[in-house]
Amino acid sequence: MSAFGSGSSNSNNRLRHNQAGGDGVLGGTHGAYGMYPHSEYREGAEQRRENDPNDKGSRLKGKVSMLKEVAINIGDEIRDQNQFLTTMGQDMEGMGGRLAQTMKNFYEMWARQGCGPFFYLTLFAIGVVVFMYIYLKAR
Repeated sequence: MSAFGSGSSNSNNRLRHNQAGGDGVLGGTHGAYGMYPHSEYREGAEQRRENDPNDKGSRLKGKVSMLKEVAINIGDEIRDQNQFLTTMGQDMEGMGGRLAQTMKNFYEMWARQGCGPFFYLTLFAIGVVVFMYIYLKAR
C-alpha cells in the first residue's frame, strides 16, 4: 500500500464478495475473492513489488521529484508576489508624494487668497449635505 492510499484491489474485492452474500460481485460464483479468481496471485506480486528495494527507491525518487517541483513552484509564486508588493509599495510612495504636493499647493493658495475660497467651499459642502438629507428623507 503506497502513501497515497492506492492499496491492492483485493480488499475491495473481499468487501464486494461479503456484501453480495458470498456469490461474488455480479451474482455468479467467481471464487473466494469476487470476480477475480486469481487476485491472491496479484496480491503476492504486489507484495513482492512493494518489498523490492529498487521499486521502493524509484517510488521514493518520484515522490521527492514531485515535492521538489512543488517547492520550486511555491518559490516562484513567492518571488512574483514579492515583486508585486514592491511595485505596489513604490506606487503608494509616489501617490503619497503627489498628495503631499497637492496639500502644499492648497495651503499656499489659501494663504494668498485669505479665507474667502475656504468659506465658499465649506458653504458648498454644507449645501450638498443638506440637499442629500432632504432628498433621501423625501424618498
